[in-house]
Amino acid sequence: EKMRQVDKNRPKNKKTDGSPGALFSLFIDRVREYLHVVLAMSPIGDAFRNNLRQFPSLVNCCTIDWFQPWPTDALEMVAHKFL
Repeated sequence: EKMRQVDKNRPKNKKTDGSPGALFSLFIDRVREYLHVVLAMSPIGDAFRNNLRQFPSLVNCCTIDWFQPWPTDALEMVAHKFL
């Protein structure tokens, strides 16, 4: 029922025919567009390596950000450049 409301509020050229299949497709498209998942794992130890082996899409289909401490001189250089 909520997808019918979402469909009614869309522009006229993007509305579906209102059939259950079309509304389900609309739902799936919206999930793919708006769903974001954040995973946080420690790269230390065997568990991280085993997870990557079991689920290769964690590497192939994801963005990996490595957050590590910055050296003091690097922080000072960035501060001097932008301040």
